[in-house]
Amino acid sequence: MKPLRIVSRVGLLLTLAALGVGCAVTDTSRYYALGAFQAPVGAERPAAESSLTIGIGPVGIPGYLDRPQLVTRDASDNLEIWPYHRWAEPLDLGIAEALANDLSARVPGDRLAIFPWRGALARTIDYQVVVAVVRFEGSPGRTVTLDARWRLLTREGKEVTFKRTIVTEPITGEGMPALVAAMNRSIAGLGREVGDAIHAQSANRAGIRK
Repeated sequence: MKPLRIVSRVGLLLTLAALGVGCAVTDTSRYYALGAFQAPVGAERPAAESSLTIGIGPVGIPGYLDRPQLVTRDASDNLEIWPYHRWAEPLDLGIAEALANDLSARVPGDRLAIFPWRGALARTIDYQVVVAVVRFEGSPGRTVTLDARWRLLTREGKEVTFKRTIVTEPITGEGMPALVAAMNRSIAGLGREVGDAIHAQSANRAGIRK
């Protein structure tokens, strides 16, 4: 019986040692967030042009992008998932926040709300931007492509703009930070078209009121 007890104790010690080693392992993942970029020079519009409330979202993304890890394409157009390079927040929310960040410079003076909104705020939304992302990834060291269909809706839910926007941005630099920076610039390209549509509709509305 004694030998069995000795083996049992040794096994227990080995198990505890293994657990201790496991607990000592640190997370080597790197985390990235969209939206941390400067609006392009000349994007600003006079604040007096409008006083709208703009709702951003929902933003839909394909299933292959709906994951914490960054996804890229190689030279053969095959998808690659990077286990240690991750988004700091869900990608659909990151896209919405980056788009709102860009529009805040293009339509200053307007209020921006990110979906979902509730209560009294929902009744103040003048225009809602609904985005369906078809493709949004890049090839490290090459380019990033954003392919999105988007709609601009009035407060009553009427569709006043429907458009497909495809933006391709070169990746200037090495590594994932350069790729994420190019992704931000591609969202700015989408923001430019959305901002122009909002200004056009706002101008039409102002003309009708006159």
